[in-house]
Amino acid sequence: MSALEHRWAKVTAFATFLLLMAGGTVNPTGSSLACPEAFVVCKGSLFPEMTGGVLFEHGHRQIAMLVGLLQLGLSVLLWLRRPAMKRLAVVALVMVALQALLGALTVHFKLPWFVSTGHLMLAMAYFATTLYEVWRTRPAPSSEPRRASTSTRRWIAIGGAAVFAQILLGGLVRHHGAALASIELPLHHGAIWVSGAPLPLQLHLAHRIGGVVVGTIAIISAIGIMRGARDWPALRRTAMAVPLAVLAQISLGVLVILSFRTVSITVLHFGGAALLWGLFASMWLMSSGIVPAERRAQAAAVAEAHV
Repeated sequence: MSALEHRWAKVTAFATFLLLMAGGTVNPTGSSLACPEAFVVCKGSLFPEMTGGVLFEHGHRQIAMLVGLLQLGLSVLLWLRRPAMKRLAVVALVMVALQALLGALTVHFKLPWFVSTGHLMLAMAYFATTLYEVWRTRPAPSSEPRRASTSTRRWIAIGGAAVFAQILLGGLVRHHGAALASIELPLHHGAIWVSGAPLPLQLHLAHRIGGVVVGTIAIISAIGIMRGARDWPALRRTAMAVPLAVLAQISLGVLVILSFRTVSITVLHFGGAALLWGLFASMWLMSSGIVPAERRAQAAAVAEAHV
């Protein structure tokens, strides 16, 4: 079977990560409403002058359109050439359509926090889906796919869920304008938490606390995964990247405040969150014992030949 689908899936996943990074530039540059139209065009043009906020907002839209076209092409390929993946092809395409709708509603209703946050979380879910498409379309390995122990899978699930929850909290911080609600480090007026504080400050402090708690959970989870993957080099190497990513992410979070939310650092901090999520999603797929679609097709052909 051709590897075209696998290569296409990898390009789609990479483009989706770039889209996440591009999306991460929109809010910190104040460009969220640089294009008044909710769909496709910006200031009446598909290709407006890419200056100021338009560069970030419409640039994000253009990359989103590219990802949409990539997913459309991939879904068509999977539907026609990999029957076992028809449902995944449809689900991924529906996710892209819903994501576009949420993006349009975000602009149309002038950035309601719940729509913007939903837009972010669906983006992360779709990123994980693209990784699943890459994993399912990979060439059939020479040996049977492995499934990790229940304990190892549990550690992956715990770490991944914690990271996803922290991304949600970070989204709430962003969409409530709370990134600089406190500029004191490591405590706010000498306290970890301030009872009765305004919502933006509560979200900011909760995100700080969450960073430490989730970072600790992620590192402990990585250690548990490494212990359960002593004879599984690929899974072990992926787990080893988690502590490094956590330390980098916490450092970037501190720098976001110290630099008064410099755009480049803020975007890197967002990208670090996506990377951590991608690491845990990849480990979940790697450890799941999923049979590649190619092998399933081969098994089906053999079974049909013996009928």
